Amino acid sequence: MDGRMISKERVVYADVLKIFASFSVVFLHVAAGGWGSAGIETYEWKVFNIYDSVLRFGVPVFVMASGMFLLRPEKKLSVVDIYKKYIPRIVICFLSWSFLYAIYPVVSGKMQFEQERFLREFIFGHYHMWYLYMIVGLYIITPILRKIIQDKKSAEYFILLSAIFAFVLPFAAKVFQLKDFEMFVRKFEVSMVLGYSGYFVLGYYLDFYEIKIATRKIIYVAGILGVLATAALTSTVSLKSGKADSMFYSYLSPNVLAASIAVFVFFRYRVSKIKFGPKSLKAAGVLSACSFRIYLVHDFFNIFLYNAGISVMNYNPAVSVPIIAAAVFAMSFVASYIIGKIPFLNKIL
Repeated sequence: MDGRMISKERVVYADVLKIFASFSVVFLHVAAGGWGSAGIETYEWKVFNIYDSVLRFGVPVFVMASGMFLLRPEKKLSVVDIYKKYIPRIVICFLSWSFLYAIYPVVSGKMQFEQERFLREFIFGHYHMWYLYMIVGLYIITPILRKIIQDKKSAEYFILLSAIFAFVLPFAAKVFQLKDFEMFVRKFEVSMVLGYSGYFVLGYYLDFYEIKIATRKIIYVAGILGVLATAALTSTVSLKSGKADSMFYSYLSPNVLAASIAVFVFFRYRVSKIKFGPKSLKAAGVLSACSFRIYLVHDFFNIFLYNAGISVMNYNPAVSVPIIAAAVFAMSFVASYIIGKIPFLNKIL
């Protein structure tokens, strides 16, 4: 079967893309565990920087995959649906996982209960749960975005504005420390095209509209250059400041945008050509269905392994990072799959 085909309302290449993105996020967070603590001139830090630079596309691709499906005109989705079905599910999910992450250090004996710390962790969520807040924001404006994408020119105009005001201008102001220019840009108040809405619309656009072969080649080259720029510039600014600097790791930077688009387009046009067998299709569907829960649960296993003395800093990171990432991903998938089979838990976790 062609990966671009829809099997029981599933786009196969999108299933594989979500699996790839979820693994990249796990991989990234494992590598990031050593990036902030290793000396910036060491071999270990250079390895972490390379891994981190290559894998920045995970979260943007997740957002693009969401936009690809939620913005489709044929999908029946009303404002009532968003507020009665989609947002409540995310809120319940957030509260459940946020509580578990907040209470885990106390239950594991690593920390005494402190009400202020617990409430702050519970309200704002574990470090990676910002994603749920962001998704709710995108859900809120989805009805408007669905109107915009009905016209190709309007969609392109939205993407252009997003590229300029969400990626290029703010990033240039930050890199060159142009505070007055940053304030000037903010005065335009083009809020709807800021944040991750550009990725959201891009996901739909890149899937729905055909991209010419010549354009695809340019996108691939830009993506490779984006990854190289991320690694080189992160190393440069970190060495200059004397400490690890994540400025060029931002998901809202032009270099990460270029890499993310390249990954999405590659799956859209190359992976979609793969002829998957029935077993592969079934496995992809199961893994894809667990991808969001894998994202939420994986840091429990990161913490567990770290507390058990299994850290990327204890071994050669070139080998330890992918091995530990694979282990965390596997454990996260098993946990996600089991949770998905338990009637009550699959509604709140």
